[in-house]
Amino acid sequence: MQIADILGPKGIGVVALLPETTISGAALLLSEQSIGVAVVVDMEHGMVGILSERDITRGLAEFGAEIIDMPVEKMMSRGVVSCDPECTVEDALTLMRDNKIRHLPVIENGTDLVAMVSIRDLTDAQSEMLRQAS
Repeated sequence: MQIADILGPKGIGVVALLPETTISGAALLLSEQSIGVAVVVDMEHGMVGILSERDITRGLAEFGAEIIDMPVEKMMSRGVVSCDPECTVEDALTLMRDNKIRHLPVIENGTDLVAMVSIRDLTDAQSEMLRQAS
């Protein structure tokens, strides 16, 4: 099964932040959307990083309450690991395990951000594959 196969039921849509968005604004958005990660894009809509709950927690531990007014570009993860829609679920899970991440941006044509998949999305898909095989 490929990532493209799970994007239909999951739906396509990625929550994005600008680098200058404050951590408090980002945390509010993550909470309102009930998500654990948002993509950080520059003005040309290119992905420059991602901000996860883990990044915010790390920032709180390092900087304390002053983090709430910091821009997300100070706390975001850079050098983001991604996959394409043709990537298999198994390969995507391996990428997540090897890189100790829980979310994987899906990039089409080398630059077009089309979705974000979570480890839960992938384990649900894997469970469905096993159910269908039995």
